[in-house]
Amino acid sequence: MLKKYIFLFFVITASSVFGQTSSTSPEYEAIAIGGKEQIERVLETQLTLPKILLTSNFDVEITTFFDLDSAGKAVNIKFEGLKNNNNNVLRNELTRMFGFWKFNKTLHLPNESRPYFLIFKLSTEKYNRYFKQKNKLNLKKPLPADSSYVIYTKADKSPEYYKNGDDGLTEFILSQIEYPKLAIERSVEGTVVIEFVVETNGYITGITVKQGVNTGCTEEALRLIKETKWQPAVLNNKFVRYRTNYPITFSLRNINKDASGSSGSIGQ
Repeated sequence: MLKKYIFLFFVITASSVFGQTSSTSPEYEAIAIGGKEQIERVLETQLTLPKILLTSNFDVEITTFFDLDSAGKAVNIKFEGLKNNNNNVLRNELTRMFGFWKFNKTLHLPNESRPYFLIFKLSTEKYNRYFKQKNKLNLKKPLPADSSYVIYTKADKSPEYYKNGDDGLTEFILSQIEYPKLAIERSVEGTVVIEFVVETNGYITGITVKQGVNTGCTEEALRLIKETKWQPAVLNNKFVRYRTNYPITFSLRNINKDASGSSGSIGQ
């Protein structure tokens, strides 16, 4: 079945698990580790749906209810709002998305069990608006993907930038980085270290700052990393999820009138 990535806009609203709207029940909100940005990032880069949904004026709202296990993973996932023949496709794909997330436990009710929830809004229009600015990533050597959701830090082959490896990534950073004006004015230098997970399809999720630099340098490093694509890590002849980091150094010595310089390398 032909599939495309679809951009999924979602909102998290506060309502009771019995369907009564309440803006005073924040304890039922599902708060992902990494926040809303992590949820959006996974949906933007990992969700796939059949092409037929994208050509049929697709527009739905789906409410998901779920419990959390001891590791903060969603279990007992239930759906509301699936009212057409594509129920199983949507249900299965959204269930798969939950495998990428962990949530903070905000309920502390030992004598009763009430589910958390998320509300998702999907539409062809939003998908097309997002993908108009994206290029499809073609992996050099397609392999089967590990489906365990395990994140590795060691593999037979580490991930590499999809265009010419480390050299290509360095070239990309050097050509795209914009040294923040405030950092230049205040003579700020330093290295921003960004940690992230390279997924089995070459996109990245789980982006966190391990070491920041003020005056806008951290924000600029994050902007650059979010634009990168990768050849995934390989373990036992399968693509696997892999956690790594990348340092981006801001040095005033590398600035010229048109651009700024940076250096970086993959590490653990």
